[in-house]
Amino acid sequence: MAVATPVVVRTAPDDTPALQPSATAEPTVAPTRISEVLPDVEPQPTAVPGGTNLPLPSNVNVNWTGCASDGECHWFNFYWAPTHEVVMQANEGPDKVWHERCHAHQHWSINGGDPLAPSDYDLESWYSTSEGVGYAQAVSGLSWPWTNSAQNTLEDFAWTCAYWYYDPGYLLSVSPDRYAWAIDNLP
Repeated sequence: MAVATPVVVRTAPDDTPALQPSATAEPTVAPTRISEVLPDVEPQPTAVPGGTNLPLPSNVNVNWTGCASDGECHWFNFYWAPTHEVVMQANEGPDKVWHERCHAHQHWSINGGDPLAPSDYDLESWYSTSEGVGYAQAVSGLSWPWTNSAQNTLEDFAWTCAYWYYDPGYLLSVSPDRYAWAIDNLP
């Protein structure tokens, strides 16, 4: 709205000025401003460094012969509890070595790495440890992200653990829920 500007007008006979409004300017209309709110964009999560101190039974060795020192042999990689050996086939990558080391960790979780009964060389009693119970609850209902692996919670844990220590960024990309569990539960 325009404001009138006073104009001095002389009137007769006493020449006392009187105030009269001048012509009023037309009001200018401000342009309509539209405020655009951009949609929330979630930043891509960034992986933190993985763990550095995986508890293992004492004297865990990596054996690249495909056979444990007591003669146990398989065509696949395995952790052999009686001899505390990660037994690898030739030319396997570090992710697979970490996977088997994480099975050794499961042995440690069972009883600190003490000898197991032969019926438990497959580490099945890990399911009843606090770590096994907690992990099983955490991944219940999640999709299976791993390839070329038996589909059970022992293997799922070993892959989660392996990538937490070897490549946490990969773990975050394939399973943010498993990654979050690792942050909270693996040293």
